[in-house]
Amino acid sequence: MNDTAFLKGYDVSTYLGELRNYRSLVKKLYQRAEPAPEHVTALKHGLAVQVQPVRATVMTEDWCGDSAANLPIIARLMEAAGVELRVLRGSELGELKLYYEGAGVTHIPVVSLWDGEWREIARWVEAPAVVDRKKAAWKDAHPEFIRLYEQRDVDKQAAKQFAQLYRTFLDEMVRWYEGGDWRETTRELVEALPAPAG
Repeated sequence: MNDTAFLKGYDVSTYLGELRNYRSLVKKLYQRAEPAPEHVTALKHGLAVQVQPVRATVMTEDWCGDSAANLPIIARLMEAAGVELRVLRGSELGELKLYYEGAGVTHIPVVSLWDGEWREIARWVEAPAVVDRKKAAWKDAHPEFIRLYEQRDVDKQAAKQFAQLYRTFLDEMVRWYEGGDWRETTRELVEALPAPAG
């Protein structure tokens, strides 16, 4: 990451205005998202000892349901902590995508915190552990989800059915997050910061 790459990203307002998928949902969630005050405080304290200014990026794609559900709370957390955030589409910034792939990261969204010398000081990927477990259970209960996913590129009917089922899945994820799991997202992100020296 560097200044040039960071500035290729979108501020949250611009990104929300240009979203091609789930725009109304993400905007609605952004209005409702409210980070836990203790997580905001912990983030501020954790970043205060870093080389300034600390900035944040979210690498994602518009079609990503996990991003649709999590970007609102991540954006609000960064706003409350006074951290400049940019949203980057991996398809538009191949170098960053390769950077993460080289580190074994294969899922999105990827949230990174960068210090003032562009060293990555924290990273959080995709979803909190509690939601990963819920997603796995949901998919186990809906075996047609994977079957339709695998057929969607060659079967138009399967693609339509998958899109409908995925929206049902996304709506369920939103209920989990608004029901308390957004706290898990922000907690895990704050806890990804390095422990204070001493």
